[in-house]
Amino acid sequence: MTQEEANNGNRLIEDLMGSTIKIDQEDVKDIPLAFLQLEDMKFHLAWKWLMPVVIKIEDDLGYSVLIKDKACMVVVDDDTSFEYEAETKMEAVWRAIVEFLDWHKDQ
Repeated sequence: MTQEEANNGNRLIEDLMGSTIKIDQEDVKDIPLAFLQLEDMKFHLAWKWLMPVVIKIEDDLGYSVLIKDKACMVVVDDDTSFEYEAETKMEAVWRAIVEFLDWHKDQ
């Protein structure tokens, strides 16, 4: 993945998440996005960044995110889903979410 791909995908995720990622763990601090450059965002590199996005898609938007092995699928309805399989589970989840968010911004 190039830095440009990461930046473009992380920009879509930032738009969804707002100014802060709230993390419901006592030993992990919330992540303030408002003060970070795109290059400093780690949605594509760290689960503590990416899992709150999965939770927001499921809880706030009402879509299912299915993760199995090194594949991920965001299910919109019976006819629409965004699937990705990659070399790593994290990349699969990140790419499926980015494809979904690219579609979702136009809805």
